[in-house]
Amino acid sequence: MTMNESERLRRRLREAGLSNTAIATAWPRWWSRDAETSSSARAELAFSLARKLGLDPRSLLPGSDVPRFRWQTEGRFKHRTNQTDLELAAISSFGKSLASLLLSATPSAAIDISDRGGGDLRSAILAPGRPYVSLADLLALAWSLGVPVVQLRVYPLKQKRMAAMTVTVGERAAVLLGRTSRYPAPIAFYLAHEIGHIALNHAAGGRLLVDLEAPQRSANEDEEERAADDFALELLTGRRRPEVRGIAPTRTSARELARAVQDSGPALGIEPGVLAECYGHTTGDWVAAAGSLKFIYSNAQPVWRQVNAIARQQLDFESVPSDSSEYLEAILGLPDHG
Repeated sequence: MTMNESERLRRRLREAGLSNTAIATAWPRWWSRDAETSSSARAELAFSLARKLGLDPRSLLPGSDVPRFRWQTEGRFKHRTNQTDLELAAISSFGKSLASLLLSATPSAAIDISDRGGGDLRSAILAPGRPYVSLADLLALAWSLGVPVVQLRVYPLKQKRMAAMTVTVGERAAVLLGRTSRYPAPIAFYLAHEIGHIALNHAAGGRLLVDLEAPQRSANEDEEERAADDFALELLTGRRRPEVRGIAPTRTSARELARAVQDSGPALGIEPGVLAECYGHTTGDWVAAAGSLKFIYSNAQPVWRQVNAIARQQLDFESVPSDSSEYLEAILGLPDHG
């Protein structure tokens, strides 16, 4: 492969809809000018990129036309708007490949939560004396179930195009979070929603379930989304329709909502930021809900750091090939492990 042919492969990957960042992240570090002249190195490059990006490796070899995504029909996409079939295939294949890699680096756990409701899991979390269910509690729950949870720092497309994704590989599941926040409460709700999909077997059979937008209740939601919403609310609050005490269920200011949830949340066993999110979820007043978070959390910082720091502690990087380990580090946005 000449240098021009190497550049042509990058161009073909971009034409397939993949972002420059995704391509650069998946491109192995061992690739060099010397590798250009080696047929075995060219083949290994194709297989390395295919494993990470969810592509048919044969479609990356010289003489092939358009790169082909391996998983084009497995995904079920919630809140779809103007995404093209090619974009959905890229999201599905990227997610399936990444989930497979994460699961290969995550010890399995022989625990089945398919018969457990959100309230049951909440009781188990609170049993040791926890004041409420926090994001840290949800992350601990997921990893104890053998479900890896990561916040993506690299996306397959130029635009994120997804809030969260639940992917099953065989009998196991992984959660990929797309939406970011400086406050833990929104991420806690996204994660509780995805745990609901897992517990309710919505992504069983090796399929993918992708929430393209934030899981906010709307009249157009399907039954699976409503069920995952209810599961999340029970897990986080103990009830499907939590109410904020001391405030009318009508439009209010962000500061007033923050004060109300800080007063009533602990007494209800609900983290104040989560209660504010629930207010937005049940009333539709997301302006007040989102605005209240800056008053609730005094030291806001990117939540992805917490999520991925835990992932880094839990993942067994030595159980995957070195170039896959480097790829995972880049996906997590963390420094090389050592």
